[in-house]
Amino acid sequence: MTNPSVTINAIKSYRRIALAFSLLVLLPCVLSLINITFAQSWRIHFFPAAIFLAAITFGPVGGLAAGITGSLYSAILLGNPYLLVGNALLGLMTGVFFRKTGKIVPSVLLAFACQLPWLVVTDFYGVGLPAVFIAKLALVLFLGNLLWALLLHLAIGPVKKYLC
Repeated sequence: MTNPSVTINAIKSYRRIALAFSLLVLLPCVLSLINITFAQSWRIHFFPAAIFLAAITFGPVGGLAAGITGSLYSAILLGNPYLLVGNALLGLMTGVFFRKTGKIVPSVLLAFACQLPWLVVTDFYGVGLPAVFIAKLALVLFLGNLLWALLLHLAIGPVKKYLC
Protein backbone atom coordinates (compact mmCIF):
# COMPACT_ATOMS: atom_id res chain seq x y z
CA MET A 1 0.00 0.00 0.00
CA THR A 2 1.38 3.40 -0.91
CA ASN A 3 1.37 6.42 1.29
CA PRO A 4 -0.69 9.16 -0.44
CA SER A 5 1.36 11.98 1.10
CA VAL A 6 4.56 10.50 -0.35
CA THR A 7 2.95 10.35 -3.81
CA ILE A 8 1.75 13.96 -3.57
CA ASN A 9 5.21 15.10 -2.45
CA ALA A 10 6.79 13.21 -5.35
CA ILE A 11 4.45 14.95 -7.80
CA LYS A 12 5.30 18.35 -6.30
CA SER A 13 8.98 17.48 -6.56
CA TYR A 14 8.64 16.62 -10.27
CA ARG A 15 6.75 19.87 -10.83
CA ARG A 16 9.57 21.84 -9.23
CA ILE A 17 12.16 20.00 -11.32
CA ALA A 18 10.20 20.74 -14.51
CA LEU A 19 9.85 24.40 -13.54
CA ALA A 20 13.53 24.64 -12.72
CA PHE A 21 14.47 23.06 -16.04
CA SER A 22 12.23 25.39 -18.01
CA LEU A 23 13.44 28.43 -16.09
CA LEU A 24 17.10 27.58 -16.49
CA VAL A 25 17.09 26.30 -20.06
CA LEU A 26 13.94 26.86 -22.06
CA LEU A 27 12.78 30.28 -20.84
CA PRO A 28 16.07 32.09 -21.61
CA CYS A 29 16.20 30.43 -25.04
CA VAL A 30 12.67 31.49 -25.89
CA LEU A 31 13.14 35.00 -24.50
CA SER A 32 16.34 35.43 -26.52
CA LEU A 33 14.14 35.51 -29.62
CA ILE A 34 12.18 38.54 -28.35
CA ASN A 35 13.55 42.07 -28.62
CA ILE A 36 12.10 45.56 -28.63
CA THR A 37 13.80 47.80 -31.19
CA PHE A 38 13.86 51.54 -30.62
CA ALA A 39 15.96 54.58 -31.64
CA GLN A 40 18.77 53.87 -34.11
CA SER A 41 18.16 50.09 -34.13
CA TRP A 42 19.03 49.61 -30.44
CA ARG A 43 17.28 46.69 -28.78
CA ILE A 44 16.03 45.81 -25.34
CA HIS A 45 16.44 42.06 -24.91
CA PHE A 46 14.08 39.92 -22.86
CA PHE A 47 16.43 37.07 -21.92
CA PRO A 48 18.23 39.01 -19.14
CA ALA A 49 14.95 38.87 -17.19
CA ALA A 50 15.19 35.07 -17.21
CA ILE A 51 18.87 35.21 -16.24
CA PHE A 52 18.10 37.44 -13.26
CA LEU A 53 15.10 35.37 -12.23
CA ALA A 54 17.15 32.17 -12.34
CA ALA A 55 19.97 33.79 -10.35
CA ILE A 56 17.56 35.08 -7.71
CA THR A 57 15.61 31.84 -7.45
CA PHE A 58 18.34 29.22 -7.86
CA GLY A 59 21.50 31.11 -6.93
CA PRO A 60 24.76 31.62 -8.80
CA VAL A 61 24.71 28.26 -10.60
CA GLY A 62 21.17 28.89 -11.83
CA GLY A 63 22.18 32.33 -13.09
CA LEU A 64 25.23 30.85 -14.80
CA ALA A 65 23.16 28.17 -16.58
CA ALA A 66 20.51 30.67 -17.65
CA GLY A 67 23.19 33.09 -18.86
CA ILE A 68 24.70 30.45 -21.11
CA THR A 69 21.43 29.15 -22.54
CA GLY A 70 19.94 32.63 -22.90
CA SER A 71 22.80 33.93 -24.98
CA LEU A 72 23.41 30.80 -27.03
CA TYR A 73 21.11 31.88 -29.86
CA SER A 74 22.60 35.39 -30.05
CA ALA A 75 26.17 34.07 -29.88
CA ILE A 76 25.53 31.73 -32.81
CA LEU A 77 23.55 34.29 -34.82
CA LEU A 78 26.15 37.05 -34.35
CA GLY A 79 29.17 34.74 -34.44
CA ASN A 80 30.27 36.18 -31.10
CA PRO A 81 31.20 33.48 -28.57
CA TYR A 82 32.12 36.17 -26.04
CA LEU A 83 28.40 36.68 -25.40
CA LEU A 84 28.21 33.27 -23.72
CA VAL A 85 30.91 34.09 -21.19
CA GLY A 86 29.64 37.63 -20.59
CA ASN A 87 26.06 36.56 -19.88
CA ALA A 88 27.21 33.57 -17.84
CA LEU A 89 29.25 36.00 -15.75
CA LEU A 90 26.22 38.31 -15.43
CA GLY A 91 24.02 35.46 -14.17
CA LEU A 92 26.67 34.05 -11.85
CA MET A 93 27.48 37.38 -10.25
CA THR A 94 23.81 38.35 -9.90
CA GLY A 95 23.32 35.15 -7.91
CA VAL A 96 26.41 35.83 -5.78
CA PHE A 97 25.42 39.41 -4.98
CA PHE A 98 21.79 38.49 -4.34
CA ARG A 99 22.88 35.85 -1.82
CA LYS A 100 24.98 38.48 -0.06
CA THR A 101 22.53 41.40 -0.14
CA GLY A 102 19.07 39.92 -0.71
CA LYS A 103 18.32 42.94 -2.91
CA ILE A 104 17.56 42.56 -6.60
CA VAL A 105 18.38 45.96 -8.09
CA PRO A 106 21.82 46.41 -6.44
CA SER A 107 22.69 42.78 -7.23
CA VAL A 108 21.91 43.22 -10.92
CA LEU A 109 23.80 46.51 -11.16
CA LEU A 110 26.86 45.12 -9.35
CA ALA A 111 26.80 42.07 -11.62
CA PHE A 112 26.64 44.34 -14.66
CA ALA A 113 29.64 46.25 -13.27
CA CYS A 114 31.49 42.90 -13.19
CA GLN A 115 30.39 42.04 -16.73
CA LEU A 116 31.22 45.44 -18.21
CA PRO A 117 35.04 45.07 -18.40
CA TRP A 118 34.58 41.72 -20.19
CA LEU A 119 32.14 43.33 -22.61
CA VAL A 120 34.42 46.29 -23.37
CA VAL A 121 37.60 44.24 -23.84
CA THR A 122 36.03 41.48 -25.95
CA ASP A 123 33.93 43.79 -28.10
CA PHE A 124 36.81 46.17 -28.74
CA TYR A 125 39.69 43.73 -29.18
CA GLY A 126 37.90 40.48 -30.03
CA VAL A 127 35.10 41.71 -32.27
CA GLY A 128 36.63 45.03 -33.36
CA LEU A 129 33.68 47.27 -32.54
CA PRO A 130 34.35 51.02 -32.30
CA ALA A 131 34.62 52.53 -28.81
CA VAL A 132 31.68 54.89 -29.39
CA PHE A 133 29.44 51.97 -30.33
CA ILE A 134 30.54 50.03 -27.23
CA ALA A 135 29.80 53.05 -25.00
CA LYS A 136 26.28 53.30 -26.43
CA LEU A 137 25.84 49.54 -26.12
CA ALA A 138 26.90 49.66 -22.47
CA LEU A 139 24.35 52.39 -21.79
CA VAL A 140 21.53 50.46 -23.49
CA LEU A 141 22.46 47.27 -21.63
CA PHE A 142 22.61 49.17 -18.33
CA LEU A 143 19.13 50.62 -18.91
CA GLY A 144 17.74 47.26 -19.98
CA ASN A 145 19.22 45.51 -16.94
CA LEU A 146 17.86 48.24 -14.67
CA LEU A 147 14.41 47.88 -16.24
CA TRP A 148 14.34 44.09 -15.69
CA ALA A 149 15.72 44.42 -12.16
CA LEU A 150 12.99 46.91 -11.23
CA LEU A 151 10.26 44.77 -12.78
CA LEU A 152 11.54 41.65 -11.02
CA HIS A 153 11.71 43.54 -7.75
CA LEU A 154 8.01 44.26 -8.09
CA ALA A 155 7.04 40.74 -9.18
CA ILE A 156 9.41 38.47 -7.25
CA GLY A 157 7.09 37.72 -4.31
CA PRO A 158 4.38 35.91 -6.30
CA VAL A 159 6.91 34.36 -8.70
CA LYS A 160 9.03 32.87 -5.90
CA LYS A 161 5.93 31.52 -4.16
CA TYR A 162 4.98 29.69 -7.32
CA LEU A 163 8.46 28.33 -8.05
CA CYS A 164 9.55 27.39 -4.56
